[in-house]
Amino acid sequence: MPIRLEKVNYTYQPNSPFQSEALHDIDLVIREGDFVGLIGHTGSGKSTLAQHFNGLLKPTGGRVFVDDWEITAKNAPLKKIREKVGLVFQYPEHQLFEDTVYQEIAFGVKNLGLAKELIEKRVRKALEMVHLPYEDYCNASPFALSGGEKRRVAIASVLAMEPTYLILDEPMAGLDPRGRREIMEQIKELHEAGLTVILISHSMDDVAQLTKRLIVMHQGRIVFDDDTRHVFTHYARLQELGLDIPTVTKLVLALRSKGWKLREDIFTVEEAKEEILKALREESKQC
Repeated sequence: MPIRLEKVNYTYQPNSPFQSEALHDIDLVIREGDFVGLIGHTGSGKSTLAQHFNGLLKPTGGRVFVDDWEITAKNAPLKKIREKVGLVFQYPEHQLFEDTVYQEIAFGVKNLGLAKELIEKRVRKALEMVHLPYEDYCNASPFALSGGEKRRVAIASVLAMEPTYLILDEPMAGLDPRGRREIMEQIKELHEAGLTVILISHSMDDVAQLTKRLIVMHQGRIVFDDDTRHVFTHYARLQELGLDIPTVTKLVLALRSKGWKLREDIFTVEEAKEEILKALREESKQC
């Protein structure tokens, strides 16, 4: 069953001098199995939108459903909903507070009232999912880990809740190239393992490589909601909205302007390599 938003509006500090409308008439469905990118300029409403998916924010107008539960209902089971829809905030390592990795990951699971054996089983599984061996990390201090390892521990603490949907807000932000690659591979594997992933990012390269569907926000409204490849063909409109396009796409467009016969819908290094080699082979045949 999907996450469904119907005519959702959200206003910060309503009826005050600081009132600010963040979302306007949002109709949206996130289906199980989706890998969705959520992009937009700073202040576009993307993070506000994502926090409606698990009830951290409730709309000032409209309705939100997760499966058969209406988040906006008075008796909504928010605890169950937040187990099902996990959210990893930007720079989640800043929110680490326990003495050991085990305690950090087990913190949320303990609130489910599970037996000690089941808690340990979930912690083990979560660490395996982020490629941190249990025996090596369970007793380690999370504060002694590298930036990428801290990020993975934070993700594991959400995975231990066994969510169906995983929302990641700028998961690669601030990491070195190696850390970025590791987290990207982890996210890809989590989706392939069955998780529905919603990736909030300012990096067009990241969403181009990972996501299948792309939602573009601007001033609290959805401007595009389509296949990632199709959305990036609207590069002129994206730039009008203050957004970039993938680095590889810039290269391809530059080569096309020089007369190279290349497709314009190329967004990854692998695609560009194949298309450029193809063009070179065609040119060599004509010589």
